[in-house]
Amino acid sequence: MLKKTFVAAGAFAMLALATPAHADLTTSGNNGVLSGNQVFAPVRIPINICGNAVAVLGQAIAGCKGGAHTW
Repeated sequence: MLKKTFVAAGAFAMLALATPAHADLTTSGNNGVLSGNQVFAPVRIPINICGNAVAVLGQAIAGCKGGAHTW
């Protein structure tokens, strides 16, 4: 049990002290391969979202929002 506590405390400490990642959509202006060249390709996919309903006590109604489109 003590070993699990130390492992959990160590994992929490590593996550708490980790630095957040940072990304930017600007380039450095230097010429060369992999020296700040970027490709920004937004992806839009039409998706319909539907749900499953589970009732324990009472009534459950599952709905679906259709008509997905992109522009």
